[in-house]
Amino acid sequence: MYAFVSHESAVDALRLLSSGGRGVEDLERWPPSARRLPPVSECVSGQRDLRGSRAEGSLRSLGLSARPVDLMVGEKGARSDGRSARFHVWRGLLPAGSLLVAGPDLLISGPELAVIELCSSQGKLDALLDAHVAAVRAETGVLADLGVDERPVIDHPLEWERIRRLVAAMAVACELAGTYRLGVDGRDVRYGVPSLMSARSLARAAGQLPKVSGTHRAKVVSELMVDGSASPMETTLALLLSLPEDFGGFGLARPRLNQRIDVSDLRGGISDRDAVTPDLIWPDEKVALEYDSAEFHAGSGAARPGEDAVRWNILTAMGYRVLRATPQTVRTLRDLELLARQVAHLLGVELGRPTPVQGLRRRKLYAQLMPQVRRG
Repeated sequence: MYAFVSHESAVDALRLLSSGGRGVEDLERWPPSARRLPPVSECVSGQRDLRGSRAEGSLRSLGLSARPVDLMVGEKGARSDGRSARFHVWRGLLPAGSLLVAGPDLLISGPELAVIELCSSQGKLDALLDAHVAAVRAETGVLADLGVDERPVIDHPLEWERIRRLVAAMAVACELAGTYRLGVDGRDVRYGVPSLMSARSLARAAGQLPKVSGTHRAKVVSELMVDGSASPMETTLALLLSLPEDFGGFGLARPRLNQRIDVSDLRGGISDRDAVTPDLIWPDEKVALEYDSAEFHAGSGAARPGEDAVRWNILTAMGYRVLRATPQTVRTLRDLELLARQVAHLLGVELGRPTPVQGLRRRKLYAQLMPQVRRG
């Protein structure tokens, strides 16, 4: 019986595969042409089906031990949630080559399909609405007890939940389109691994599927994500600076990450190398932002800070205006807002004053993305 690993479990499997010696590039792709999932009789579709199956053994040999594991099934009647597995229904066609064959009877959603699955998932909203009402009442009560005649800032809970899910899928997409992988089950983050997808390949995959809410969201992710990130902080900075203000971002132009700049013509003059790769760059405005983290250098095997200084000097000599960020300069939202104003000044734009709801979302976005950095 075949097990089709999907959603968060597929993302963790991709992290484990691309961080280990096995890799992803040489795995067989399935299906050879667009098709639906096999009949339920041929798929792991129940808690008992998974326990003791060959697929269960393959999952554990891969290192994917967290339970319940996310699996796809082709019929609603086969869906169930339990301690061993959490089943998701996929009724449509699977694009050719959208899954990876990772073991006997074990297939894993590829990077683009996994992101689309995250965009398609829906949570139960009753608990969300109840929690929102309770939080507003509690905040109102606290303000009244303190003698503050002020109503709390209220955001529509479903609107923020939509944004939160989009950003979560976006962070995963940036990771898989970058050269780092977050750790799984306590493992350290891995740096310098091959990218598995791109914004363009995600848009192409979403375009091969029916126009439903999940594929629409995946196209939005492809339009707002960044390729080439080398660390969780680069992803976080790029998203916080460039996401629309209604998402909680600062609405600046999207930077390019780790774009190689050929300086071979300057070698022997103002450069001692053939290329430099700034962390974040806005090439048209000749603005660069470098993130300086000793922890990143130690974990990635990247150049030491002294080497970074040489790169900054080359960029400055070329006419780039280079800003530096450190863990201390982004440790609070207020610090990050100062950095955003500095970037905006160099880009020749002025940051807008956020509305109360946009300010609330900015705080939520910062709180959502910063824990990703701590995992790194």
